[in-house]
Amino acid sequence: MIVPAEKIYKRFENKYKAVNVAALEARKLKDEQTKGLLEEHIKPVIEAIRRLIAGKIRYKD
Repeated sequence: MIVPAEKIYKRFENKYKAVNVAALEARKLKDEQTKGLLEEHIKPVIEAIRRLIAGKIRYKD
């Protein structure tokens, strides 16, 4: 999956912060997968990036 940087920059001015938030979300999704709460065929990193672009991730500075 190729994600244009412009889509990420619409949500975040700092690209390093965006990567950090996506990584934390991917870790959370992987934990949910191991507990059986998330389907096994879903890739946590790609799902985290999709959620990041859609604005579904909440975080505090």
